[in-house]
Amino acid sequence: MNDYTAILAQFDGLKVLVMGEAMLDSYLIGHSDRLCQEAAVPVVQINDRQHRAGGAANTAFNLKSLGGTPLFLSVTGADVEGKNLRYCLEQQGIATGSMLVCADRATLTKQRILVNHHLQLRLDYGSTAAIGPKTEKRLQFLLQKLWLDCQAVIISDYGYGLFTPSLITAIATLQNRFPRLIVADGKHLHRYQQVGLTAVKPNYREALDLLGLEPDPVEETAGQNRIEAMIPHSQTLLNLTGAAIIVVSLDREGCLICQRDRPPEHLRACTIPVACTVGAGDTFVSALTLGLAAGATLQTAAQLASTAAAIAISKPKTAACFASELQAWLEQQEDKTAELIPLGQSNL
Repeated sequence: MNDYTAILAQFDGLKVLVMGEAMLDSYLIGHSDRLCQEAAVPVVQINDRQHRAGGAANTAFNLKSLGGTPLFLSVTGADVEGKNLRYCLEQQGIATGSMLVCADRATLTKQRILVNHHLQLRLDYGSTAAIGPKTEKRLQFLLQKLWLDCQAVIISDYGYGLFTPSLITAIATLQNRFPRLIVADGKHLHRYQQVGLTAVKPNYREALDLLGLEPDPVEETAGQNRIEAMIPHSQTLLNLTGAAIIVVSLDREGCLICQRDRPPEHLRACTIPVACTVGAGDTFVSALTLGLAAGATLQTAAQLASTAAAIAISKPKTAACFASELQAWLEQQEDKTAELIPLGQSNL
């Protein structure tokens, strides 16, 4: 077994700039035992309301939980949802001074209604149009300041208007002048081709979108088929994103790890019961970035990331993996950690 303990110890204090769209994950929790008289829908008696940091804010939370120091750059509206989101982060010891408040935007919010412990409905709202020129300039100013103070960067792009062409150009300029380990997660990863990314982490659907392909219904239900479908496209995905590494997450089937001019590798997922998959990618990219920044090999960093994500989704609602949990799992469940399977050259 790799010396995970030594790598985890290196997470402590690593400064990682997280830039992306912050969201408030709001949960309305209740029960229902009758139908509404106006229509055949359940009447839900709400008895609890919980707020969690979502989107890029969840990535920052996971970095903090794993021992890193997140420098969080984002935008919220001047609304109660924005206040609740900042409160969630501050309660976790994450500085919110670089979260810009814009009166002309509404905070991105995902409100989930849980009835008798089951998700019944999700309501999404918030501004998704591109940020304005004034906000863009303020972000660029803060970006340059935080960039010089970090050892690694995470781009968390949900496609909701934060990453304008001008802002991506600013990132590319900084990367050219002051190179950093930089990992991008999210949609439209082809937009970062000229940035000089270290790694990208699309999910299966995002990888298909990059390739301009439609999902195969058979592959949607057969994990091995999805893996085999991705293998021939590994170098194309690297070229489309300009990254040195691409990790395609495949949910319960684990992930496919691709590097330039090398055969891909399949990392099987950990065997941990799943409670809620919300935020799994945020946990994965946080642990992957910290692992690489701490000097771990790509394979070790990916195994840490896969295990951390599995721990996070074993918890209800949007959650994070803590360093102590990851350490304990690695020590006690060595036979259940993510398994790395090399794929031969004949599979390329």
